[in-house]
Amino acid sequence: MTFTTTTLVDNRVLVRGTDVLGTEGSVVLDSTQWNEINERTEIKQAQAEFDATVEAFFAPIEKAAAKLQQTFERPADSLSFIVISEEEKATPGKAAHVVRLSHDSMVLRLLEQGAGDRLVWVNDGLEILEADAQAPAVDDDAVIADAD
Repeated sequence: MTFTTTTLVDNRVLVRGTDVLGTEGSVVLDSTQWNEINERTEIKQAQAEFDATVEAFFAPIEKAAAKLQQTFERPADSLSFIVISEEEKATPGKAAHVVRLSHDSMVLRLLEQGAGDRLVWVNDGLEILEADAQAPAVDDDAVIADAD
């Protein structure tokens, strides 16, 4: 079972290969949605790297500012207060962002993850086996007999 992908113009991908049943085929898939998802992931990673670089750049300045601020603060006599519970900073929640993948995007995702064993050729297209489904065993003698 092997599949190859070739990027085409206009967000299209040519997929060629042999499935787990030994059937060969080729199909052109629309990669628009899958490309957008991969671009979002790349942007998120680049943003995290940028934020970390900015934080590291300003860290010495923030440290010096905190040290300067400490010179103006006078500690309170610990006898004058008692801490019942420590402060807890609130963290804002974040809603999930879920994208329902198209059939072509699911196929491209499986190929990208190296999970081509879930793909089978049916007529001129690729179909996806259920996650727990096993591809039926192929009897090589029967395949050869059918070819005659």
